[in-house]
Amino acid sequence: MTKMALILCGLLLAPAAAMAGPTCSPSDDSARILAAASPTAIHRAWQGKHVGYGWSLQVERSAHDAAGTEYYVGDLYDTNGQLSTRKVFVIESEWDCGP
Repeated sequence: MTKMALILCGLLLAPAAAMAGPTCSPSDDSARILAAASPTAIHRAWQGKHVGYGWSLQVERSAHDAAGTEYYVGDLYDTNGQLSTRKVFVIESEWDCGP
């Protein structure tokens, strides 16, 4: 019975771990926070604002625009680790992702 419970727990938890993407930080203070996969689609909450080096993005997926630019899509966290903005787009080349 215990063996069956362990197998069941492993099957339930494995997809959750697989869905989590990398955590990334901005390459510099000019990184843009976007509302869509377009370099000009600045998120309305981020008009005229910039993220600093202590901010992070928990990547959920990636996307591409018609020009072939790669974007990360995920949740943005502030320097204290608190969720700031959900489901933002960022340009991949403006962010560094750890292993």
